[in-house]
Amino acid sequence: MSTDRPTGRPRTIDPDAVSLVALRLFDEQGFDDVSMDDVAAAAGISRRSLFRLFPSKAALVWGGLDEFATRFTEALRVRPESESSWVALRAAYRVGASFPEDTVEVTRHRLRVIRANPSLERGGEAASAALTGVIERFVAERDGGTVDDLTTTVRAHALAAAASAALTWWALHGDGRPEEVVDRALALFG
Repeated sequence: MSTDRPTGRPRTIDPDAVSLVALRLFDEQGFDDVSMDDVAAAAGISRRSLFRLFPSKAALVWGGLDEFATRFTEALRVRPESESSWVALRAAYRVGASFPEDTVEVTRHRLRVIRANPSLERGGEAASAALTGVIERFVAERDGGTVDDLTTTVRAHALAAAASAALTWWALHGDGRPEEVVDRALALFG
């Protein structure tokens, strides 16, 4: 009896490689013009496998930004208590934006696709709000305020927006490393 099914262990699919394929397609052809079938074909995997890894096209875009938040939050946690909140936040943002070399290209494509498709920004609202909440709590604790203080809220949101704008600028203009661009942008605040 002959079978067309391969024998042995199924091959492992690298989600990062699939994301990169998808993000390149989205960046080159437009997010709305690329289907999940197009992504699966370009990645050389089945549609079913693609949906197992990424339940939607938006998940292909937002999938890797959690690492930034993890690096940032951990860097903030270990900053010396003697540092001002501003110095600590700037240093933590530099660490968060220090993407590993093998993820720089995918990060650049990801940010470009998000910028070109404002509807995708809604997909990152929860992560952005969570990160801003981390900043608010840190500033309130470090500066002796509360998360409800106007100053704390405005500083946290302004800092998060500035870092996001700097990363988007880096993705569009390709100037230097992302952490250097974020650091230069945050230096504008003093």
